Amino acid sequence: MTSLSPPTATGPTATESANRGFEPLQQAFASYLNETQLYPGLTTVDCSERSGRLLLLAQHPAPEVDKPKQLLRELETAFRQLVPVAGLPEADWATAALLVRIDLKLEVAPQPYAIHTFSWRPEDAGPVVFPAGVTAQEPLAVSAVDAPAVDAPEVEAPEVEAPEGESDLLDRNDCPSAESWVDQSGDGSGSQDQVPPGQMSGLPFSDAALARPDPAVQAPDGPGWVRQGLRSLRYYWSYGLAALILVGSGAFVYALTRPCVVGGCDRLTWASEHYDLAQITLIGTPTSDDLTTAQLDLQTAIDLLTPIPTWSSHYEVAQADLQRYQGSIVHLNAILQALALANEAANLSQTPPHPVERWVKVHLLWQQAIDRLESIPSDSPLFDFSQQKLREYQSNYSAIGRRIVAEEEAEANFNTAIQTGNLARQRMDTANSLAGWQLATKEWQAAIRGLSLIPQGTMVYGEAQAQLSEYQQQLNRVTNRAALEEAGAHNYHQSVQAARAAAAYEAKSQWTLALSHWRQAVGSAQQIPADTILAAEGAVLLETYQPALANAQNRLRTAVALQTLTTSLAQICELSATPCTVSEDSSQVRVVLSSQYADPLRQAITPPVADGTFTFTNQLSPGAQRLIEQIITTSHQVDRQVAIYDAQGGFVARYRPDLGGFIKN
Repeated sequence: MTSLSPPTATGPTATESANRGFEPLQQAFASYLNETQLYPGLTTVDCSERSGRLLLLAQHPAPEVDKPKQLLRELETAFRQLVPVAGLPEADWATAALLVRIDLKLEVAPQPYAIHTFSWRPEDAGPVVFPAGVTAQEPLAVSAVDAPAVDAPEVEAPEVEAPEGESDLLDRNDCPSAESWVDQSGDGSGSQDQVPPGQMSGLPFSDAALARPDPAVQAPDGPGWVRQGLRSLRYYWSYGLAALILVGSGAFVYALTRPCVVGGCDRLTWASEHYDLAQITLIGTPTSDDLTTAQLDLQTAIDLLTPIPTWSSHYEVAQADLQRYQGSIVHLNAILQALALANEAANLSQTPPHPVERWVKVHLLWQQAIDRLESIPSDSPLFDFSQQKLREYQSNYSAIGRRIVAEEEAEANFNTAIQTGNLARQRMDTANSLAGWQLATKEWQAAIRGLSLIPQGTMVYGEAQAQLSEYQQQLNRVTNRAALEEAGAHNYHQSVQAARAAAAYEAKSQWTLALSHWRQAVGSAQQIPADTILAAEGAVLLETYQPALANAQNRLRTAVALQTLTTSLAQICELSATPCTVSEDSSQVRVVLSSQYADPLRQAITPPVADGTFTFTNQLSPGAQRLIEQIITTSHQVDRQVAIYDAQGGFVARYRPDLGGFIKN
């Protein structure tokens, strides 16, 4: 039966007075346990009356007894022997049948781990005070009554064992007592075997005395063995006949001594009272103590009716009541099991978070508790209580289901985030373009987003937070690198596009626009970051674009100078019949003058000197002088020779900026 905690004494003053009357019995038990050493450290803590029951609480140090039922039976035997000696308090219930419960618990445990119940009636004290045997041994040191010595019977009555399952509540009129053995030699001297202290086979609490061999039938240690054996054979036939008679009479006695066989059946009334008390206890919202008390009452009722044999006239009524009682205790046990399962589930749920496997176990425990509550029928006094608990347990079951889903989602998000983070690291290690760094950035962002979805209170939340901090650092790093790569790529493309536009303007001899775009191309190439992927290609662009920029600058200066020279010639030759023109080729600038300026210039140039240059011999007009100065200035600006021709194509002279003068060839 399920271990139950001893009920709390809440009775009136009369009950307390009755409890004080149990002190002699408790002291007798304490002395008995101290002398016999029945079990190491076993002591009695309490002996009191609770709700019409006599409760005896015994405790001992850990560990638990391997076979507590045997120890409890021995304590029952001791109770039956000690009650006539120590007595009971004077109370109404002490003069009738008494229900006794013995609780066995550990010293450090709040509740007993084994319980034994049995009934005791005043007439059970008769065989103890007046045993049927010969001179009885002294029961206990605390006993003040010695049983009178009588002659031992020649033939002992056979001991009939009770059927299994009927031992707890059978009438204990057959409690064993110590027997004195009479010397078979006929000298009349009786001898008693002394039982060592600490063994439960001694005193009037065991059957060891009944197991002594008869010296008359033991094999002697000498030559007289044959003679004594032959003498003993004369009695064998009488022993067999006596045994046959005893077996038959014993079976008849056993059948008559079963409960409710002869006369009335008080057990039916007792069981009904216990059942009604249990039903009343279970109405409304019973506490845990109420449930255990009701379970004890129902079990007691069942134990009272179970031993009634089939040949009893009360058997059918007992079976009908027994079936009803068993149904009630099944429902009560289902409630107790549900409470135990719920308690286990609640304990496993403490101090979260927990792995998914543990939440699944808790979920299963709540489901098992719900299943047991749903088995309670509507006509049971426990139905309202079961429905209340059912709603509570179903709410807990749903909550644990949500926790399982949350843990599974958190674990899935964590695993996905870790995989995404590993992929992001691989992207960073192999990135060789802006697209590669941008993809790594997206991977880190996805990993961080997955970790951010893990709610607080889940099993992986702490680890996710640590990973989140690391991933955020990696994201900052890859974001900065991607920004640099993006800037480098932007500047690279800007440089290439500006160079293309500059080349197009050069083809149109639009040197001002060409120079502006070449400058833009060079500037964009110079802004490509040194640590980026396109840094090397940017350096190659600079090697090409910087000379192009210088060339454009030169070409623009030339164009400006030639434009100035053309403007001046146009002004000088404005009144001339033949206009003055300016053109250029790859090596020189060609100036064609009208005859009125070409001939005076040809005549004014003196023969060349040793270095090939010559001067003007004649005085030039202001207009011609201004023309010569403009040609010289233009030649130096463009750093090219200026060849002068007349309108008919005849060569006049050539100005060389490297020589600083005119030559005739």
